[in-house]
Amino acid sequence: MSHKFSVGQLVHSAATHFADRTSGTYEIVRLMPENSNGELGYRIRDTVSGAQRAVGESEIRAVDTKQPVQSH
Repeated sequence: MSHKFSVGQLVHSAATHFADRTSGTYEIVRLMPENSNGELGYRIRDTVSGAQRAVGESEIRAVDTKQPVQSH
């Protein structure tokens, strides 16, 4: 099994309990091995606060870099 995301990639929280507790953009800082459920893990860092946490692959999604810039 290979990781879906790579070190340095920007991600958001997916629609899970993790997303309810926190929001924003995170950077992948480390690839981690599978957990006891067989899910690959990541160490992510909040790009604003610098806080780090461990998450499973199902808890994050890639930042959409093709999203159009909105003007006001």
